Amino acid sequence: MSGRCGRFRVVVTTVAVAGLITSAYVMGAALAPRVAEAATSVPPAVRAPLAAALTTASGSWAVVAMGQRGVPLNTFWQIFFRASGAASWTLVTPTGVADNGGLTLTAASDGSVTAGFEPSQLLHYSPLARSDDEGSSWTPALVPASLVAGPDAVAVAGRSGPALALTRHGTGQVLASSGSLLRWAPLSGSGSLTGAAAPGCEVEGLDAVAFGPSATPMVGTGCGRPGQVGVFARDGTGWRLIGPTLAGALAGSSTRVLRLNASGSTSTALVAAAAAGHSDLLGLWRPPAGAWSDSPPLSVGPAQRILATAVGLNGEQLVLLSKPGTNGELDMASGPGLGWTALASPPDGTVTLALLGDGNVDAFSVNGSRLRIFTVAPHQSTWALSQSMNVPIAYGSS
Repeated sequence: MSGRCGRFRVVVTTVAVAGLITSAYVMGAALAPRVAEAATSVPPAVRAPLAAALTTASGSWAVVAMGQRGVPLNTFWQIFFRASGAASWTLVTPTGVADNGGLTLTAASDGSVTAGFEPSQLLHYSPLARSDDEGSSWTPALVPASLVAGPDAVAVAGRSGPALALTRHGTGQVLASSGSLLRWAPLSGSGSLTGAAAPGCEVEGLDAVAFGPSATPMVGTGCGRPGQVGVFARDGTGWRLIGPTLAGALAGSSTRVLRLNASGSTSTALVAAAAAGHSDLLGLWRPPAGAWSDSPPLSVGPAQRILATAVGLNGEQLVLLSKPGTNGELDMASGPGLGWTALASPPDGTVTLALLGDGNVDAFSVNGSRLRIFTVAPHQSTWALSQSMNVPIAYGSS
């Protein structure tokens, strides 16, 4: 959990949760394999890290690793929120559960958000926490299995709507909940995505879940079939391949869906395409009744890897890539056909970036428990310090 408390904490509202967590541990041990990594194995250059941010109509959310990063037991993941029109970010990390394994975050159209805890230490299932008041309070829940370590491993269609969780069972398993976030079951037919039943893609692992128009479940996958993007939508009791087929120089590439989200009624995706040792990134957008549109490819060098991603209010894609001799290469795809815009390299220590609703970009620079937030305005090249704070970190408390 956050550095405010490194172990499970019993408070007045969580006495019942203690029993829930204990029973979930038993279920998790039975249902979830003890896997140290995500269900899919992909090169570092085309893996989406947990360092991520997203912006909705109500504001922006950011997942930030703090503490002694690189030392798992002293790495404490935090969630920050900045309301639309507000001048600063607020620490809103749910308390009560160890978050050393990392956090994932999803937002619904009604403003509710759900955080998923990646397993760490003795946990082999994933606690959840949902907030209906912009992080001021959280309601505990759980997935009785280990979430895939990706930024879009959980999707929730509103306060009382259905939910999806992508777990590490085998090559990936989609669990579904009717809305309680406590009772989960394998989504019928999701297992067929990784077999011969999906010949149009030749699925190579499940990577992301989201809800499309009318709360249609969607799954993003890797595709071994050249040029095919693996986005599947739930169709009755089965799955329908709705991802586009790439053309031109990317027609021979294998692909992987790194991010899968919904911005209003538009479905968005960040896709990696790889061929002959070379990788490119693409932004994809799909309106409710239309076809996919894409950005031009962004080349990813063989020694580069993705450090952070962010999704903007209108589906913009922001990517921070490693680049020797710099603090990273920062690029943004604003929409179909618009190409990638190179932004100023962020300040030293940047671990997460957020694309705000006004077009500004905020960079979260971390040094232990010290957080500094820098802002760059559209079409500007100078980052300005806009906020700083000390986040309480209880080192050695995990």
